Amino acid sequence: MLGMIDETLQLRGMRYYPIDIESTITRVSKNISNSAVFTWQQLLVAVVEYNGAESEAMNIIPMVTSAVAEEHHLVVGVVVVVDPGTLPINSRGEKQRMHLRDGFLADSLDPIYITYNM
Repeated sequence: MLGMIDETLQLRGMRYYPIDIESTITRVSKNISNSAVFTWQQLLVAVVEYNGAESEAMNIIPMVTSAVAEEHHLVVGVVVVVDPGTLPINSRGEKQRMHLRDGFLADSLDPIYITYNM
């Protein structure tokens, strides 16, 4: 998928479009309503909006990490599972990844589940 160069993620010397990785994540389960990715300390962070039972949220972690590894050859360093509607969206319907990153760094996302796969 094409996009603006300033929207790309640079990991291991390669450039990736976030929308491609997010599409992979969203296809993993019907209970994933949306997702967004960004980098933090050279790690790929995936924030996943999950609309299933909270007790099942942990089960999507291996599905997300496996799908991204298979399709993009990337290791997801952090997976944050959040409630639907958590991802910041602007008036044009675009994901605000940097606001999401700021919320992650400020520990204000109120996750259902978070895992660090470092």
